[in-house]
Amino acid sequence: MQRALVGVILVFVMVCTSLPTPSEGAQKKETTSPQPIRFGTLPVLQALPLFVAADKGYFKERGLSVEITTFNSAMEKDVAISAGQLAGYFGDLQTPAVLVANKVPVRMVATIYNTTGKQRMFAILASPKRSASSLQEVADAGLAGSSNTILEYLAVKILRARNVPAEKLKLVEIKSIPIRLQMLLSDQVPGALLPEPLVTLAELKGAKVLADDASLGLSATVLAFTDAFLKAHPSQTREFLAAVEQASFYINKNPNDVRPIMNRECKVPETLQQSFPIPVFPKLAAPEQSQVMDVYRWLREKKIIKTDLRYTQMVADGFLP
Repeated sequence: MQRALVGVILVFVMVCTSLPTPSEGAQKKETTSPQPIRFGTLPVLQALPLFVAADKGYFKERGLSVEITTFNSAMEKDVAISAGQLAGYFGDLQTPAVLVANKVPVRMVATIYNTTGKQRMFAILASPKRSASSLQEVADAGLAGSSNTILEYLAVKILRARNVPAEKLKLVEIKSIPIRLQMLLSDQVPGALLPEPLVTLAELKGAKVLADDASLGLSATVLAFTDAFLKAHPSQTREFLAAVEQASFYINKNPNDVRPIMNRECKVPETLQQSFPIPVFPKLAAPEQSQVMDVYRWLREKKIIKTDLRYTQMVADGFLP
């Protein structure tokens, strides 16, 4: 997917000036945003604070006009940001590096979610008919996933965390997550890497979780904006993040109240809509440098990007509430 994205990005290269220093920003009057802030996301659990902030009116309370645009795939979202159709987006740590390497100036401003010891977001599962198989056996036999994406990165890291050599991983290319789930449950693939809530759904249908990302801190998802928007609207960026953080706090204090929003916006399967646990969201923080650079080094090793990048070229500070 990322190799295809690189090709698309080259068509939609945007040339923007660099971010101002704090002193420069203080000297320049912030421009107003005549159009709604169009922010791209995916219908996934990690993006729940965005949906809650919009539903509860937290953006409006801060004088912002925000349009949360949900895309069906990461590719569609990435193309939209590359084409200049979005002010910002929700996503993984990999996409900003790919975009910046291809001269699409975006920067991450906050981590909205990461896994902890008590909650997982991705897991490697064995098919129902291979429930006795080990993690090593499934990795060798065939793991359904998506190459050159953050999912392959996660698969490699999860395997290594369990002392399973990732060099022999046989990745079966199945980009569509629903199809991946279907093929796992029908034993057409030995194993698969899936996100929640499909991990829980697969377990209910007989699949076995062999390993997950809980406590590994590998699955950070972030909020990012174009350099152009950050430069023109620093105050609006801070207010946007404050609204999202307010939503995160609300979710943690009132999980049952946001369940209808989660079920609707995050596409929770019907059988799990009353029982799936509401994720706990942390206080917004800057993306960890070690994690950002680890993903970047993996991209270089895979030759997905060939550009030397620094942490500060991918992450902008000074916007957290």
